[in-house]
Amino acid sequence: MKDLQNAFIDNPRRENSRQFNKDNLLKYLIMFVVVSVSTLVIPTCGVLKSQAIQVGILAATTFAIIDSNLPNHVYINEFHSH
Repeated sequence: MKDLQNAFIDNPRRENSRQFNKDNLLKYLIMFVVVSVSTLVIPTCGVLKSQAIQVGILAATTFAIIDSNLPNHVYINEFHSH
C-alpha cells in the first residue's frame, strides 16, 4: 500500500489561487436545475419561468461561492496542524 501521508498535505500554490474548479461544474449545474424546477413546481401560485431561473442562478452561485471558500477537508489519523 502506498504511503498516503504526503497525499494530504495541502499544496500552498494551489490553495492561494482562486481558479474555478471545472470538476465541480456538474455539481453546480445539478443545484441550478433542482432549485429552478422546485421553484416552478412547489408554489401554488404561478411563478414565471424567468423568476424561477433567477432563483436557480442565485442558489447555484451561492453554493459555488460557499463551496470554493469553505472546501471539505478530510483528515486521516488526526494528521492536521491545529
